[in-house]
Amino acid sequence: MSGSVWIASYILLWVAVILLSITCIALLRQIGLLHTRVSPMGVHFAGEGPDLDTPAPDGYAYDYPSNDLTLVAFTSPDCTICASLTPGLERIAKTYDGLVLRTVGFDEDPKTFSAFKVRSTPYLVAIDRSGYVRSRGVANTVDQAEEMLAEVYATIDALENGDSSQLPKEQRP
Repeated sequence: MSGSVWIASYILLWVAVILLSITCIALLRQIGLLHTRVSPMGVHFAGEGPDLDTPAPDGYAYDYPSNDLTLVAFTSPDCTICASLTPGLERIAKTYDGLVLRTVGFDEDPKTFSAFKVRSTPYLVAIDRSGYVRSRGVANTVDQAEEMLAEVYATIDALENGDSSQLPKEQRP
């Protein structure tokens, strides 16, 4: 074989490598888009946040006893999901009587993030009027937030009707 055949084969191989690299990058981008669009069912616990059925951190200007439920939404300024979720959470807060929405931005209040043990956004924590954490987790859609609130309100209703089996052992009468 002559030298020009070898040079042509090397050029063709490099063109193939470059085309395959571009294809891989395009596929990774598509997988990333699918990952953000296909959200998991329900609010999912990400191994962070306050423990369930324990007192919420005090001293953050949240008057838990004056509301049936306080929903603390942890957001970040560079979180696109947070930006699209916040208006929906505000609509939900207007829909439910006795629900107060408190939005905490990481850029504004990192101490609250630390106190609640939150490391990712958007993260929701539902606190009842007794100051106990009733639900928490990462919520990527308004539907997930509504599902979380429905479960919390069902628990609160059961407790108000005397069903103490919903409470942890240390809180039962």
